[in-house]
Amino acid sequence: MYDSVLVRRMSQGKKDNGRLDPSLHEGARLSAAADEPLDLELAANASKGDKGAFERLMWRWWDRLRGYCASFVGFDPELAEEAAQESLIRIYKALPRWRRESPLGGYLYGICRTTSSDVMRSHARHHSRNVQVEEFDTLGFESHHEAGEVNALRQEASQMLAQAMSQLEPEDRAMLYLHEVEDKGLSELSSMYGMPVGTIKSRLFRARDKMSVLLREMGYELH
Repeated sequence: MYDSVLVRRMSQGKKDNGRLDPSLHEGARLSAAADEPLDLELAANASKGDKGAFERLMWRWWDRLRGYCASFVGFDPELAEEAAQESLIRIYKALPRWRRESPLGGYLYGICRTTSSDVMRSHARHHSRNVQVEEFDTLGFESHHEAGEVNALRQEASQMLAQAMSQLEPEDRAMLYLHEVEDKGLSELSSMYGMPVGTIKSRLFRARDKMSVLLREMGYELH
């Protein structure tokens, strides 16, 4: 099937690109606004069966969608890749049902959210996992250890952040990712999740607060 072929081609194209932080890649260098004219045009054509338009659209979005899936599944590399690939297939099948008056970004992330949740349930892996995660610059924190040890502790700090993030609920973890890394505003998240802005704000506050407590216990400060 075409969608399976595209999954293999995109995965092969990214094989040397193991980092889960989408801010390093072309997709995330595009404007934070989801509904760019070119994206809308490609999505409209793809929804009518234009496979070339679909492939171009997914190449523009692949890193962002992959990063979102990774955040949802707690940065487990295996689950992240499975969720991203399955999301790609589901998006291909679901695009004909997309309506241009609906935000494209919300539609794509919604499919990824459902897919990632399904992947987590199917694996039912609740035990500790050996995770890897790149530091989120926008979720910056500083060590309380002596300055001379900062470089040596950088990898440890990244692992501590992953551990703290993994203890959040998947929905909160993904929402925090979109807000901090993808720079999604409260109103956009409100539309995406179908929740009042006040609820979004409260959930983000609680998620950051929980992370702060967890990181503080590990010797780090979230700021």
